[in-house]
Amino acid sequence: MDNAPSPEPQNQVAETVEPEVLQPRADDGTPAPEAAPASQTAAAPEAGKRPRRRTYRPSHKATFIGLTVIVLILAVNAVILGFVLKGNGKAADQLANGQVTISKGVLNKIGVNTSSIGDSGVVLVVGPNAQFNGKMTVAGDVNIGGQLKLNSKFIASDANLNQLEAGNTSLAQLNVSGNTTLSNLALRNGLAVTGSTQLQGPVTISQLLTVNNNLNVVGNVAVGGTFSTKTFSANSLTSTSTLTVGGHIITAGPAPSVGPGGAALGSNGTVSINGNDAAGTVAINIGAGAASGTLANIAFRNQYGGVPRIIITPVNIPPSVTCSFYVISPSVGGFGIEDSCGLPPGGFAVDYIVEQ
Repeated sequence: MDNAPSPEPQNQVAETVEPEVLQPRADDGTPAPEAAPASQTAAAPEAGKRPRRRTYRPSHKATFIGLTVIVLILAVNAVILGFVLKGNGKAADQLANGQVTISKGVLNKIGVNTSSIGDSGVVLVVGPNAQFNGKMTVAGDVNIGGQLKLNSKFIASDANLNQLEAGNTSLAQLNVSGNTTLSNLALRNGLAVTGSTQLQGPVTISQLLTVNNNLNVVGNVAVGGTFSTKTFSANSLTSTSTLTVGGHIITAGPAPSVGPGGAALGSNGTVSINGNDAAGTVAINIGAGAASGTLANIAFRNQYGGVPRIIITPVNIPPSVTCSFYVISPSVGGFGIEDSCGLPPGGFAVDYIVEQ
């Protein structure tokens, strides 16, 4: 083509390009006239002609760069607005669910930190009511000035309570080292008491009472039903009604003392006793030349409260001996035995029973 530029010689030095000087143009695109000197500018414009405005039209490159900057600014604003709207939506959801989120900066201002800060002397005071829907862990002591109300179970590995008021309480194991006062106590299983037990009020036992060791009763014992015992020992037994004994009545106790009566025993006569204050046998050995009179004098080991009733019965008296035996001088301390005839030499015996 004719219009194609001819190649420049390789050894030709490139011409220096002068920078383009921007000139103001008029509205119709024609070059604006050069500015008049300052002295002429101050002069008044010609009458009837309006002054022309000077305008500047940027190049395409400048326009592209400006649009790019505006798009970047709008994108950054959109991202920031998205984060703000997302945070507001999350906060609204937390408020709707009853949750409150406190920033770390606010927690640091009020003395709460997620890291261990030790004993910093910071006190957190919560004025309004506080509700924790999740779990709460407290590493130190908790002091509660008011009442503690639990709607569910109270579980503690070790509890020290100065005073406990509870309605329906279920305890797997209870260890009480001090005094315990119970208005009503119902036990569904066994009760084991290691030390002494004092029951100051009436005690009612609906079922069988078994005592493996001794039972000491200081006061009276009233038995409404049948009193059954294998061995019964009492210092004093009083029956206000009929006393029925199905077996033998065996008396016990130390033997009373006995002394010879006098001439009724004869020469070298002796007496001895085997029994107790309630019953026994007096053995009489008669010597030669015995006469009627007192055979023996018995003194009780323990005196009766009143003069008792004494019954005597001669034992081993041969039919050929016609003689009567009498109780003489009965008293609270003893009695005497007397015969109405002189017994022949030999051994005789008299049984006695004493009842008050």
